[in-house]
Amino acid sequence: MAQKLAIKEVMAAVDSGYIGLWDELDDEQRKSLKSEFFIMNRYISNVKTNSTELQQHYLLTVNEYFNKHWNLLQKHPKLMWMLLAMCGHESKKIHYHEWIGFKKKPGTSSDKKVKFLLDLYPAKKQVDCELLAELMSDAEFKELAMMRGMDDVEVKKLLK
Repeated sequence: MAQKLAIKEVMAAVDSGYIGLWDELDDEQRKSLKSEFFIMNRYISNVKTNSTELQQHYLLTVNEYFNKHWNLLQKHPKLMWMLLAMCGHESKKIHYHEWIGFKKKPGTSSDKKVKFLLDLYPAKKQVDCELLAELMSDAEFKELAMMRGMDDVEVKKLLK
Protein backbone atom coordinates (compact mmCIF):
# COMPACT_ATOMS: atom_id res chain seq x y z
CA MET A 1 0.00 0.00 0.00
CA ALA A 2 1.45 3.32 -1.07
CA GLN A 3 1.69 6.21 1.34
CA LYS A 4 -0.87 8.98 0.90
CA LEU A 5 0.55 12.41 0.05
CA ALA A 6 0.37 15.03 2.77
CA ILE A 7 -1.66 18.12 1.89
CA LYS A 8 1.44 20.29 2.54
CA GLU A 9 3.39 18.34 -0.07
CA VAL A 10 0.61 18.77 -2.61
CA MET A 11 0.40 22.51 -1.88
CA ALA A 12 4.15 22.84 -2.31
CA ALA A 13 3.93 21.05 -5.67
CA VAL A 14 1.22 23.47 -6.79
CA ASP A 15 3.21 26.51 -5.59
CA SER A 16 6.22 25.37 -7.57
CA GLY A 17 4.11 24.52 -10.63
CA TYR A 18 5.21 20.88 -10.61
CA ILE A 19 2.95 19.36 -13.27
CA GLY A 20 4.98 16.12 -13.40
CA LEU A 21 3.85 15.02 -9.94
CA TRP A 22 0.83 13.21 -11.36
CA ASP A 23 3.02 10.92 -13.48
CA GLU A 24 5.19 10.02 -10.48
CA LEU A 25 2.28 8.78 -8.38
CA ASP A 26 1.01 5.23 -8.30
CA ASP A 27 -2.66 4.45 -8.96
CA GLU A 28 -3.64 4.53 -5.30
CA GLN A 29 -2.01 7.91 -4.73
CA ARG A 30 -3.65 9.30 -7.86
CA LYS A 31 -7.04 8.12 -6.63
CA SER A 32 -6.40 9.78 -3.27
CA LEU A 33 -5.24 13.00 -4.91
CA LYS A 34 -8.28 13.03 -7.20
CA SER A 35 -10.60 12.74 -4.20
CA GLU A 36 -8.95 15.80 -2.61
CA PHE A 37 -9.29 18.22 -5.53
CA PHE A 38 -12.15 20.10 -3.85
CA ILE A 39 -10.19 20.38 -0.61
CA MET A 40 -7.11 21.64 -2.45
CA ASN A 41 -9.27 24.19 -4.24
CA ARG A 42 -10.30 25.62 -0.85
CA TYR A 43 -6.65 25.83 0.27
CA ILE A 44 -4.85 26.96 -2.89
CA SER A 45 -7.13 29.90 -3.64
CA ASN A 46 -6.18 31.55 -0.34
CA VAL A 47 -2.56 32.38 0.42
CA LYS A 48 -1.60 33.93 3.76
CA THR A 49 0.56 36.94 2.91
CA ASN A 50 0.62 40.72 3.09
CA SER A 51 0.95 40.91 -0.68
CA THR A 52 -2.42 41.77 -2.22
CA GLU A 53 -0.99 40.93 -5.65
CA LEU A 54 -0.14 37.40 -4.51
CA GLN A 55 -3.56 36.89 -2.90
CA GLN A 56 -5.27 38.08 -6.06
CA HIS A 57 -3.04 35.87 -8.21
CA TYR A 58 -4.05 32.69 -6.41
CA LEU A 59 -7.72 33.56 -6.16
CA LEU A 60 -8.04 34.56 -9.80
CA THR A 61 -5.94 31.78 -11.31
CA VAL A 62 -7.72 29.06 -9.33
CA ASN A 63 -11.08 30.47 -10.42
CA GLU A 64 -10.01 30.88 -14.03
CA TYR A 65 -8.04 27.66 -14.59
CA PHE A 66 -9.20 25.12 -12.03
CA ASN A 67 -12.82 26.00 -11.18
CA LYS A 68 -13.97 26.89 -14.66
CA HIS A 69 -15.88 23.99 -16.22
CA TRP A 70 -15.32 21.86 -13.09
CA ASN A 71 -18.20 19.51 -13.92
CA LEU A 72 -16.82 18.66 -17.34
CA LEU A 73 -13.17 18.44 -16.39
CA GLN A 74 -13.45 16.37 -13.21
CA LYS A 75 -13.66 13.28 -15.40
CA HIS A 76 -10.05 13.95 -16.42
CA PRO A 77 -8.00 13.94 -13.20
CA LYS A 78 -4.60 14.36 -14.86
CA LEU A 79 -5.85 17.47 -16.63
CA MET A 80 -7.33 18.72 -13.34
CA TRP A 81 -3.92 18.29 -11.70
CA MET A 82 -2.20 20.13 -14.54
CA LEU A 83 -4.68 23.00 -14.25
CA LEU A 84 -4.17 23.17 -10.50
CA ALA A 85 -0.39 23.15 -10.91
CA MET A 86 -0.73 26.06 -13.35
CA CYS A 87 -2.08 28.16 -10.49
CA GLY A 88 1.34 28.43 -8.82
CA HIS A 89 3.06 31.79 -8.80
CA GLU A 90 5.98 32.50 -11.12
CA SER A 91 8.25 33.02 -8.09
CA LYS A 92 8.01 29.24 -7.39
CA LYS A 93 8.12 30.16 -3.69
CA ILE A 94 6.21 27.90 -1.32
CA HIS A 95 3.48 29.79 0.55
CA TYR A 96 1.23 29.09 3.48
CA HIS A 97 -2.29 28.42 2.22
CA GLU A 98 -5.07 28.86 4.71
CA TRP A 99 -8.35 26.97 4.57
CA ILE A 100 -11.28 29.02 3.33
CA GLY A 101 -14.14 28.14 5.62
CA PHE A 102 -17.76 28.05 4.65
CA LYS A 103 -20.29 30.84 5.12
CA LYS A 104 -20.61 32.45 8.50
CA LYS A 105 -23.95 32.84 10.24
CA PRO A 106 -26.15 35.71 9.03
CA GLY A 107 -26.00 38.95 10.94
CA THR A 108 -22.22 39.25 11.09
CA SER A 109 -20.37 42.37 10.00
CA SER A 110 -19.17 40.53 6.91
CA ASP A 111 -22.79 40.54 5.64
CA LYS A 112 -22.62 44.33 5.46
CA LYS A 113 -19.31 44.11 3.65
CA VAL A 114 -20.70 41.60 1.15
CA LYS A 115 -23.74 43.81 0.49
CA PHE A 116 -21.42 46.80 -0.01
CA LEU A 117 -19.28 44.83 -2.49
CA LEU A 118 -22.34 43.53 -4.36
CA ASP A 119 -23.65 47.08 -4.69
CA LEU A 120 -20.23 48.26 -5.81
CA TYR A 121 -19.67 45.40 -8.28
CA PRO A 122 -23.12 44.32 -9.53
CA ALA A 123 -21.66 42.02 -12.19
CA LYS A 124 -19.77 39.92 -9.60
CA LYS A 125 -21.18 36.71 -8.19
CA GLN A 126 -22.20 36.70 -4.54
CA VAL A 127 -19.75 33.94 -3.69
CA ASP A 128 -16.89 36.04 -5.12
CA CYS A 129 -17.95 39.05 -3.05
CA GLU A 130 -18.20 36.88 0.06
CA LEU A 131 -14.67 35.62 -0.47
CA LEU A 132 -13.39 39.12 -1.15
CA ALA A 133 -15.09 40.38 2.03
CA GLU A 134 -13.38 37.63 3.99
CA LEU A 135 -9.95 38.37 2.51
CA MET A 136 -10.02 42.18 2.72
CA SER A 137 -8.84 43.84 5.90
CA ASP A 138 -10.85 46.57 7.63
CA ALA A 139 -8.26 49.11 6.49
CA GLU A 140 -8.73 48.05 2.85
CA PHE A 141 -12.51 48.29 3.23
CA LYS A 142 -12.20 51.73 4.79
CA GLU A 143 -9.98 52.91 1.93
CA LEU A 144 -12.38 51.52 -0.69
CA ALA A 145 -15.42 53.03 1.02
CA MET A 146 -13.72 56.42 1.32
CA MET A 147 -12.80 56.30 -2.37
CA ARG A 148 -16.49 55.68 -3.11
CA GLY A 149 -17.54 58.81 -1.20
CA MET A 150 -18.56 57.39 2.17
CA ASP A 151 -17.85 59.44 5.28
CA ASP A 152 -16.34 58.15 8.55
CA VAL A 153 -19.73 57.50 10.17
CA GLU A 154 -20.93 55.36 7.24
CA VAL A 155 -17.64 53.48 7.16
CA LYS A 156 -17.88 52.69 10.90
CA LYS A 157 -21.40 51.32 10.38
CA LEU A 158 -20.10 49.18 7.53
CA LEU A 159 -17.30 47.71 9.64
CA LYS A 160 -19.44 47.25 12.77
